[in-house]
Parts: sequence; C-alpha cells; structure tokens
Amino acid sequence: MILPKISIITPSYNQGKYIEKTIRSVLLQNYPNLEYIIIDGGSSDETVNIIKKYSKWITFWESKKDNGQTDAINKGLEKSSGSIFNWLNSDDYYHSNCFKIITDNFEPGKTQMLAGNYRIFHEDESEQEKIIDFRLQPTLEETLAIVLINQPSCFFALESIKALGNLNNKLQYVMDQDIWKRFLFRFGQENIKYVNNLLAHFRIHSASKTYQFEFEREYNMIFGSIARKCGLIEQAELLEMLHGIKDYDGYEFIFDFDESAIKLGKRTINNWIYQIARGSYTSGDYQLLGKCLSVLSPKHLNRKQRNYVQRLRIKKTLKKMNMLPLMNFFMKFGKSISFT
Repeated sequence: MILPKISIITPSYNQGKYIEKTIRSVLLQNYPNLEYIIIDGGSSDETVNIIKKYSKWITFWESKKDNGQTDAINKGLEKSSGSIFNWLNSDDYYHSNCFKIITDNFEPGKTQMLAGNYRIFHEDESEQEKIIDFRLQPTLEETLAIVLINQPSCFFALESIKALGNLNNKLQYVMDQDIWKRFLFRFGQENIKYVNNLLAHFRIHSASKTYQFEFEREYNMIFGSIARKCGLIEQAELLEMLHGIKDYDGYEFIFDFDESAIKLGKRTINNWIYQIARGSYTSGDYQLLGKCLSVLSPKHLNRKQRNYVQRLRIKKTLKKMNMLPLMNFFMKFGKSISFT
C-alpha cells in the first residue's frame, strides 16, 4: 500500500529553545512518505545548528532573511508536493501517532480538510492546559463567522490550498484564519472531516497577551474587507471603528465574489456582528449594542437569531427608559421567560 505524501512546513526564527522538540515530533512519527521543509529566517541563536543535526532527514531547509512567518510558509508551500499539507510552528509539536490518524481517516479525492483536537499549554505553566476540539456550525455562514481554525491540528488537501493561492503576506497574526475563510468560501464545509483525537500541542508564550490586540485587529480586518467587497459599508465602518482600522495596511480579502459569494458574505458579516451584539449585551455595553443593532440586517439572519435581535432591541429600549430592572422583576415571578 502506497501511503499519501504528507508535506509539513516549519517556519522558524530564533526558536532554538523549542525547535528541536518540534523537529523530533515530526520525524518520530516514523512516517515513510514525508516531505519536511524548514524555512528559517536567518536565526542568530542555536536554531541552525539544531536543524543541521537532523538535516539528513529533512527534505529541504534554508536559513536566510525573509519577511516574516507568512513569507516563510509561502516559500515552503511553493516547494511542497505532497497530497496532505500543514505547517507546524517552531515552538509547537505534534502528538505521537498523529500522522497515522490523519492517513487512516483522510480520503484522497474526497476529504479537503481533516481536523482534530489540540492541546493549549502555557510555557510557564501559569494556567491550566486545555484541550480544544473542532466544531463546525449548522450553516456555512455561522462557521465562517464563529469557527476559528485550529491550525496545528488541521490538515488540508494540498491541491485545495494551492488553488487558493498563497497565504496573505499582509497578515502576521491571522494568516491562517484568512486562508481558512477563503477555503470555506471556495469549497464549503461538506468535505471537512473531524476526528476526535489529540493531534497537536500549541504553546502559549508569556508575551502572547501582548499580541492580543493585533490579533483582534487583523481578524476584524478580514471581516471588514469581506463587508466592503459585499457592499456592506455601514457594517465595515463599525468593525473599523471598533478596532482602529484605517487603511488596512494594504490588506484585502482576496476572493472573486460572484453573486452567490456576495450573498454568503452578507450572511457571514451579519452573523459576526450578531455575535458582537450578544457579547456587548452580556458585558453591559449598551452603547456598542446600539451600534450593532443599528447596522444589523435581520434578513441575513436565521429565525432564531432574528427573534433574539428583536428581544435585544426591546431590552435596549427598556434600559434607556430605566425599566429593565422592573421588567425583569415581573418576568421572574410571572409565566413568561425572563429577559436575563
């Protein structure tokens, strides 16, 4: 039996503290049809010496100045020739038996993405580890709006990724989320397969919280660009205002929006703003709630969501009239469902 070739890319820069564990987690899968590519950005620590230690088992590696992680992955993608593709950052690692699980469940010619679970752990063990699973939503627009790709534990058909073009090099934090959304717009979610197995381990650094603002900003740039391409200017302006987005730093969501994609995009953006509205109500931010409600288009939501939006409008009005506590009091002791 000929096993499908798995192409793995590791982008790296000055991760000598962690990269050996990353490399070993790939090589010790003992997978016979592996294409392993490491693109290092010219590290000045011990990274290169560690790579050289394993060089005879690495298909290709280089160490030279590049334009960051996204650029490194794109360089590796151009050299990839396998059937199944993923990239693994140089501070993360695969779980044992990962590749066997992938190939046992990946159906060539049918499966376009296979997703599993991954473990988040903190390098200083300051917080408890978590196992993150992967759950598609009932509709494509809800998946586009809600579901983040668990990148280390998501393996793609390489031909599907190459059909989308390169990762967007204008993004440094959410390039995986950008190509994930392009994947969904292009291929839908019918040929995505989920396995309830631990596949990868994702390291959270002490400095990660520093980048949270940039992550959220870039992530909403994706939605803002989709909104503009679908003619939802008010929704785009709301997202831009919330996250200080001005010129998008040259970024745009690269996709050819035909009529069908525009309709999907409109449903997606309204689903995303619906989520923001729910969060703003829960946190008591009625000013933001009002802004969300002012641009939401109920016709792009499902019936359950439309009903909830109507309830939010009532709650906001009662709050403005200072009647919400009184209404909740009566609802608590009445037969109707409470507003809280």
